[in-house]
Amino acid sequence: MAVTDRGYDEHPADNGSRRPRLVAVSQPSMSTLVGKRVIDLVVGVPLALLMLPLIVVLAVGSAITLRAWPLFVQRRVGKGGREFPFVKLRTLPTTVPTAADKYHLQDVRIPAFCRFLRAQHLDELPQLLLVPLGWMSLVGPRPEMPDILERYPRELAEARSCVRPGCTGLWQVSTSVSKLIYEAPEYDLSYVRDGSLRLDLWILARTLRLYLPRARYIELTDIPRWTVGEGFLGLEAPAVEPQGQTPVVEPEVAAPATAVTLVEASQD
Repeated sequence: MAVTDRGYDEHPADNGSRRPRLVAVSQPSMSTLVGKRVIDLVVGVPLALLMLPLIVVLAVGSAITLRAWPLFVQRRVGKGGREFPFVKLRTLPTTVPTAADKYHLQDVRIPAFCRFLRAQHLDELPQLLLVPLGWMSLVGPRPEMPDILERYPRELAEARSCVRPGCTGLWQVSTSVSKLIYEAPEYDLSYVRDGSLRLDLWILARTLRLYLPRARYIELTDIPRWTVGEGFLGLEAPAVEPQGQTPVVEPEVAAPATAVTLVEASQD
């Protein structure tokens, strides 16, 4: 069974996003699933070992700068809805509330060293250690916090949980990376619907390319046709028709200035 359309309501919601419409797709082949895990182990394990000394050095720098434990651990939702410990290098003072999102950090004084870590996404490096454990993949949707995921429409939350979350992904290399995860769900949905090993390799290449001069972030229209695959939703994925102008998340979540209890964590 093939995808029948792009899977989104073309009429923008009040918060500027589009309501996802999940359609039935073909079951991913066993070779795709096995190949994805093989890439995680063959590439992810050596990469994690290679980055381990750098992680230790950066952790020491974070501890000295912030005078606090350098690792920030938080519960996130992974494949099948199972929670796992999500690890990052600490880049914010301990006085910053964990409920503060990137919009609320504009008035926070962040030390220069920590600003560098965040700008270069080096605070994300400890997540590579979660790939060999099977909690994360090199490529996949950005893992979300449980209390925020509960506010998602059920179909959207289930779609994001059908594959291991990734250290990088379409959202992370997109022009919407400056937004919160729930403000641009079309990237993660595109991945779970059209994902393939070819798309994984393309995303990894785009991630590395961001560290080169004059690199740019992508739009959905930049994804090559040759990367489109069977996806990961499976035959059981329900077809969900758009419901008017309903936003992707509840209205109070879509207002960053007021949704203090529903915002992304301060370390995202």
